[in-house]
Amino acid sequence: MMDAGKLWQERFRAEGRRRLRYLRYMFNDHLLVGLFIVLGWAAVVYKRSIEQLPPSFPYPAIAAAVFGWAAASGSVRTLFREADMVFLLPAERRLRPYIRRAFVFSAVWHSYGLCLLLLAAGPLHVRFSPVPWPLFLLGIVCLKLWNLWASWKGNYIAEPSFHRWSALVRLGASALVVYFWLAAAPWPFFGTVAALMAALSVCLWRWTEGETWKWERLIAEEQRAARLFYRVANLFTDVPEWRETAKRRRWLDPLLAFIPYGPRHVFFHLYARTFLRAGEYAGLYVRLTAIGCVVLAAADHEYMRAATVLLVLYATAVQLAALPHRHRYSLWTRLYPLPRTESPAAAMRLFAILLIAQNTLFHLVLAAVSPCFLWLATWVGGNAWGIWAAGRYGRPRRRANAGY
Repeated sequence: MMDAGKLWQERFRAEGRRRLRYLRYMFNDHLLVGLFIVLGWAAVVYKRSIEQLPPSFPYPAIAAAVFGWAAASGSVRTLFREADMVFLLPAERRLRPYIRRAFVFSAVWHSYGLCLLLLAAGPLHVRFSPVPWPLFLLGIVCLKLWNLWASWKGNYIAEPSFHRWSALVRLGASALVVYFWLAAAPWPFFGTVAALMAALSVCLWRWTEGETWKWERLIAEEQRAARLFYRVANLFTDVPEWRETAKRRRWLDPLLAFIPYGPRHVFFHLYARTFLRAGEYAGLYVRLTAIGCVVLAAADHEYMRAATVLLVLYATAVQLAALPHRHRYSLWTRLYPLPRTESPAAAMRLFAILLIAQNTLFHLVLAAVSPCFLWLATWVGGNAWGIWAAGRYGRPRRRANAGY
């Protein structure tokens, strides 16, 4: 007879060993040294910026958006696999010990994330909130537990529209609870939101009574949660478990129209479309650019700003280094009747364009914040640095059976 508790322990240990194997590669990378330096410098700038904020700073509204989203997001990690849809389906009623352990693990994991988020917002919370931080942490953890329970109950319902509305309602209710609490709103406001949450809980309980799990959704949610980790790990090493899907972004198609057709541009087309449509390359590039712009606007020293520009350009090149390797096992790239030198040249050309564009945007921000003749020299230096980084990280490294 199947032991559900033992099954969870086996799945949990196997997942832990798999994650630990990739974490060893991630934490051994030299990029982490630079990230620790940036985080230390950002912490100093962050604390100084908080001290300059006026008393009218809208901390309750900002905290409601951030902590409300943190409380409403996420789901129960079940560690289910595709084959479970067949082999565990008959034993669904006997899997309650398994689900209880999965819920406890998910609650502890998400609570740890909330602790880190509150730690980051600690200076703001201490200055602008009358609520003691231990009590506030306890409150948002309880709010997270309710959201996890509501999210799990949604796994008994198959309609996609229900899940969209449920996520929206839970996000709104969580944000309102945090805002009313931090803003010291009258108790009737809390009573209204509490009544809404209680009504939603009763409806979920009645709608799911006697229903069975929707295994397709459970497995899809588990795969989506696993991909978040594997996507990051894939930036440091090869992750066979990571399965990407291409997503066409029609609003970016005009950018591809600037690339001329011809034998010399085949691989450039391939890498440009991969950057825009596959994985999180475009999103990663946008996020790093946005972070760089914010840091440059907040920094108050010219040489620190120049160093930030070079560091972010380098980080962008390192993070995008996995892009040329995406097609290394594809048969179609080997069928192109083109010289093998075209592929590395196209990757380096794309990297150079992206890094020069990022460097130019950084210097537009610098020129708007603090006009200085130094920025002309750093713009030229940044472009040279970007071209060097493009040649260093844009060139696909030779590997066995890579096809390059």
